[in-house]
Amino acid sequence: MDPRVDLTAFIGFVGVVAELAGALLLVALFLLLREHAARRPWFRVWGRAWLALAVGIGALALRYVGLVRPDAWVGDQFLGSRVLYAVYQFSKLMFYALLVTGTLMYARGVRYGRFARPLLYVAAVWAVLTVGLSTSLSAMVLWQAPLAMVAFGACAVLLLRLPPSRRSLGSSATAACFGVLVLLWALYGLAFAYVEFLEEGLPPSPLDLALTYNSYIDLLLHMTLGFGMVVLLLEERKREVDDAHAELAVAHDALRRAALYDALTGALNRRAYVDGIGLELAGATTGAVAVVDVDNLKEVNDRFGHAAGDQLLIRVAEVLRLALRASDKLYRWGGDEFLLLLPAARADEVRRRLNAMLAEVPLLPVAGGQESVPVVASVGATDYAGAEGIEGAILRADRLMYEEKASRKRLRGSPAGQPAS
Repeated sequence: MDPRVDLTAFIGFVGVVAELAGALLLVALFLLLREHAARRPWFRVWGRAWLALAVGIGALALRYVGLVRPDAWVGDQFLGSRVLYAVYQFSKLMFYALLVTGTLMYARGVRYGRFARPLLYVAAVWAVLTVGLSTSLSAMVLWQAPLAMVAFGACAVLLLRLPPSRRSLGSSATAACFGVLVLLWALYGLAFAYVEFLEEGLPPSPLDLALTYNSYIDLLLHMTLGFGMVVLLLEERKREVDDAHAELAVAHDALRRAALYDALTGALNRRAYVDGIGLELAGATTGAVAVVDVDNLKEVNDRFGHAAGDQLLIRVAEVLRLALRASDKLYRWGGDEFLLLLPAARADEVRRRLNAMLAEVPLLPVAGGQESVPVVASVGATDYAGAEGIEGAILRADRLMYEEKASRKRLRGSPAGQPAS
């Protein structure tokens, strides 16, 4: 026997075994990742494709090693060889079909169930026919070539035509791998046609190299394709994690807002001041602080209920907010008090502006619009010269506010802010 033929057969046998090992490795990898593919049936279908390939390559390896008879390297026409070839052909068609199905599910969201049973019948009939019509393995592979090119080409096109929002490194790399497989199977078709129809009596051709080392080339591309599919899965998982982080960020912002903002008026609360919210700019310059107290809140609460008192506080907050610039901050300082922090402002100007605005506030309808009450508030304002002076300025402004409140009571000779009908 020609030693070169023996060496070629040995190289082919080692290549098939290596390809089988690669397919089994991909099957194991897809099984390990099955929990991450719980809501991704397309990944599970791709995993079945690699299992089908492993079965087919395993049948081919058995044919090579000659386990169907005690004497190895039996002929292609032996019944056991034909059965193994039929298994090989059936498994390879299932491999192509499952790749296309999984890609359709990923790209278009189609359902696998409606394809499963017809695929089995078509693959079985195709395997029996092609094995029956072929006299050698080369002829059987020739039957595969057009199907492989169509299947790989369809997968490449489906991935390349994904909308821009779904395109990624994984989809591009996987599509590129499918495209290379199309070109490779075009070369295989030429090589096996050369062997089947033209090689006899012709000198050795470079196409012989493609046949000798095709299993090694397939191994490399199959591993690349399998890991590209895993990258697609990981990208999907990353999107899920990013969405979860975005939701957590929204929830965190909502909790932070609830912790730092007064739910009734929308103003910052005292905790926000303690945490330094709004103090960075204010502390870096001179400015003014103002304390505003709603004088008639208790009377409104007692006479018309707390809902009316809440409306009064909301109205005062709206008026104060109109007096603010972008750099100013409004805090709800206590039950009926508000604090205004105004960088680069003067206390006397702030006090005059606030008093004028509060004096022009229309009466607030209460009791279902049957009665109305005025907005009565006292204002104390003072200047500060830096971050260190803000606390002292707040205390002085608070004292001035109480002095104004007491002065108003003396002038009226009655409780400030008596509700009017």
